Amino acid sequence: MESKKINVPAVLITGCSSGHGKALAKLFAKNGYPTYASARSLESIQDLKPLGCETLQIDVTDDQSVHEAVRTIEKTHSAVGILVNNAAIGMMGAMETIPIEDVKKLYETNVFGLLVMTQAVLPAMRRAGTGRIINVGSSGGEFTTPGGGVYQATKYALTSMNDAMRAELEPFGIYVSMIQPGAISSKFAENGRVLGFEESGPYQELMAGVHKVANEAVKEGAPGTWTPEKVAIVTYKAATARKPKARYRPGMVSKALIYTRYLLPYRMWDSMFVNTLTKQGRKFLAVKQ
Repeated sequence: MESKKINVPAVLITGCSSGHGKALAKLFAKNGYPTYASARSLESIQDLKPLGCETLQIDVTDDQSVHEAVRTIEKTHSAVGILVNNAAIGMMGAMETIPIEDVKKLYETNVFGLLVMTQAVLPAMRRAGTGRIINVGSSGGEFTTPGGGVYQATKYALTSMNDAMRAELEPFGIYVSMIQPGAISSKFAENGRVLGFEESGPYQELMAGVHKVANEAVKEGAPGTWTPEKVAIVTYKAATARKPKARYRPGMVSKALIYTRYLLPYRMWDSMFVNTLTKQGRKFLAVKQ
């Protein structure tokens, strides 16, 4: 491992238990940055310690854990220099049937928790007159698909907050960028939930299709799917570029879906997804029976 660089900013990354967050923590540490990897469970990130990372327990829905972690870093480095808001949870379900309590949990982590995390680091960043904030969103923050309304709504909300942060903070020397990947081969779909495909109901075929397509999309080697390590390289470049771009969209799938949505009429987009997902759902349920 490379020796620590002198006068480089301290990096704080949320959601490092697996996938993109873990790969990114390894990349920053390898390149000599004081890297603070965090997760809700410290046990899940212990393997990052021998690689040069400091580990912190952060649950972004717990204000106390957020502020304690930020104070720990500021005691040594004066300020968090680079914040990567990577922690998120996923859930898919039809709008009629998705439980409101689950909707609240999605917003608590993906929207409110991200804002709490950002607000905690900003005072010291402003005093330092420099900083980077990288918000890991999704290509789904630019379009909506059947079954994804609530999850994608949280990413739409993040897109809006990201744009406001970018405008508000640049006068203080703080650059804000958003990463909008498509499918990443990771445990994200496994850790998330697809509701309504295991029990009989009006949306069973549709949600079975969502379950099938989502799980196939995150398998390593699937067409258009990026590895966490490849996405981490893009995120690292966004965090360290002299003049970072406002948005980064790793992979052709991400770009293709976003631009297709711009071009297609609404009802054509809806029909394309409903028909494809329902057809896939019928196949999945037929095999399962």
